[in-house]
Amino acid sequence: MFLSKRSFPAFLAAAAFIATPALIAQKKADLANLVVVGDSLSAGYQNSQLIETSQVHGYANVVATQAGVDLNLPLLPAPGFPQVSPGPYPATIGLSFVARTNNNQTRDVAVPGFTVGALVEFQPPCTPAAIPVPVFVQVLASEILNPKCVVDPGPTELAEAALLAPSTAILWIGSNDALLPILFGEDATDLPTFGFLQNVAESTLASASGSLVVANIPDVTLLPYLTSVDRLAQILGLPVPFVETVFGLNHADLVTPYAFALIEAMGESLTLLPESIADGPVIIRAAAVAQIRDTVVAYNAIIAEEAASNHAALVDIYSLVNDLAAHGRVVNGQKLTTEFLGGLFSYDGIHPTNTGYAIIADEFIKVMNRRLAASIPPISIEQVAKTDPLIFPPDHKHNGYVDKAMADALRAVMAH
Repeated sequence: MFLSKRSFPAFLAAAAFIATPALIAQKKADLANLVVVGDSLSAGYQNSQLIETSQVHGYANVVATQAGVDLNLPLLPAPGFPQVSPGPYPATIGLSFVARTNNNQTRDVAVPGFTVGALVEFQPPCTPAAIPVPVFVQVLASEILNPKCVVDPGPTELAEAALLAPSTAILWIGSNDALLPILFGEDATDLPTFGFLQNVAESTLASASGSLVVANIPDVTLLPYLTSVDRLAQILGLPVPFVETVFGLNHADLVTPYAFALIEAMGESLTLLPESIADGPVIIRAAAVAQIRDTVVAYNAIIAEEAASNHAALVDIYSLVNDLAAHGRVVNGQKLTTEFLGGLFSYDGIHPTNTGYAIIADEFIKVMNRRLAASIPPISIEQVAKTDPLIFPPDHKHNGYVDKAMADALRAVMAH
């Protein structure tokens, strides 16, 4: 993983130099040279892949488009990378790389699969040809950060963002740090390491840009990648107590897509689910769920503290997703929810639909207009939803959970 449990002495001197916040108040944002920094959420990932049709609908490009700015996206034409077919089930994964449509430097330098540690420290190799294709994150990092192969290895994402001298920078990172226990059964990035790296990231961008916008991270246990015991019982058409007993589950536990693959393989001979398999975690126990939620809250406290120190505008995605999970959003007369294929999240259960991204973009715009006097026109969520291919009629039939191949692709993009 791109997660280091060690300290980062190589960055200590730099951090000490850049940690002093700007002494002047935030002025009106100049968006002419907008630069976006982060992970798959900022890259416009969807359905476990990066592809042009979702990149253009990602929140970052929507914000930029509304502001009349071109991010020069590193567009990946169909079939994207990696090639993941979300249906009909089962999904399939293709490993061949499809080159981006241009080699000009993008101002959306977000790399899918990056943790905050990767953002600060990973230098991509010169060309994808030198990388075994299954190492998805390295291929994507090379294509996004070092497309012209000026140096080998190329600059880190954070260094590239600073070199672009943004008039305004957007930073949204940390979701993958919190997802490590869910996707890999590993510990989330420890708080001292996360705090140190977040300080480096925010301080660097605050020094390099005229204005800085920072977002916190959602409660990742609310994402439809995970399934509650109640929902599992509903999908299987079995009583909740029976499901708890036969599979060895407690009511507050959550299961991953691998649970469904195992249950399907059992046929009528239902038995206890394992905690995990070679493919990944199967059960996220209630205690682990609580710990992940506490970690997200602690990460967000760090993000907020650094934002205040660096005079950055803070976008509260955590509260937004909590509200969507609790109440949904009525759009064009249809209630969209955070359930699997409920209209807000794509087939992978982690990355938003076009409409979900538009709602996130709208939140960024509201904060940027309020805090930075950015004067960005609002988004019509209704117009986006009308052409969103992942908003289905309420009676649409589907299996109710993320397919195993989608989960495999999500894990693959974070491996190194």
